[in-house]
Amino acid sequence: MRRSTRVHPLRPNDRQNQLDSYPEKSTYCVKYFMFFMNVLFWVLSCLILAIAVYAMLEKQEIYGQISRLATDPAALLLAIGLIIFVISFAGCLGALRENKCLLKFYSGLLALMLLLEIAAAILGYVYSGKVKNEMHNTFTLMIDNYLDDPDLQLVIDSVQKELKCCGSEKYTDWERNIYYNCSSPAVESCGVPYSCCVADEVNSQCGFGALRLKESAAVNVIYTQGCLKGVEDWFRSNLVLMASIAACLPVLQLVGFCLSRRLTNDINDILAMQGRLS
Repeated sequence: MRRSTRVHPLRPNDRQNQLDSYPEKSTYCVKYFMFFMNVLFWVLSCLILAIAVYAMLEKQEIYGQISRLATDPAALLLAIGLIIFVISFAGCLGALRENKCLLKFYSGLLALMLLLEIAAAILGYVYSGKVKNEMHNTFTLMIDNYLDDPDLQLVIDSVQKELKCCGSEKYTDWERNIYYNCSSPAVESCGVPYSCCVADEVNSQCGFGALRLKESAAVNVIYTQGCLKGVEDWFRSNLVLMASIAACLPVLQLVGFCLSRRLTNDINDILAMQGRLS
């Protein structure tokens, strides 16, 4: 006598048991880990945006005098903060609401950022000479606008003091600035900022007249090495630290991308299971 192989239809309780037994715990772990990870970046972006907006409001009167916003540290912070805010907010909301559109948008942005970073790293290595020239042009432009923007002034002073450098390629680069040029009627004429001075004590006039000195005499008063060389030396001496920092960002982006794809696939699997059992 042949044995019946007919499959009995699932009772409602059996269907609910199968849904409950579906491995949703891993989905919850992925969901909330992704949510809290993006919350941290969202809070960070809010802090960056708050600092940038405060700095821009404090100096709103001088924006008509600044020739390029590209050299404005506050504008750069604002752009970085907005990018992090959009990405992290999409990740937070997409994970919390299990919204597939937001999750795909989030993973797409992370993938785009990752590809751009890889492309920038490759192009920077291949065209290292052009990158150095562009850095020189940017720094000289910052020198031109040094006294016009207090935030820019703070950045340049911090770099020169920390790296023990002066100017872009040489301390004489400060002749480009209309206030420090030797033909200027200003009190800073033929001088350099105090951050170029070798002395540890803060003296705003310690660099005055330094451009009139020969390099053999100026070296006793100010740093004569350019900041491009100072940046290169700093990177060589902190290579492990910089490599670790450079590797952390792509790793975090890759983790976020994998989590969003995993959560999207889990949502699709649960919806498909529910459709089969309905």
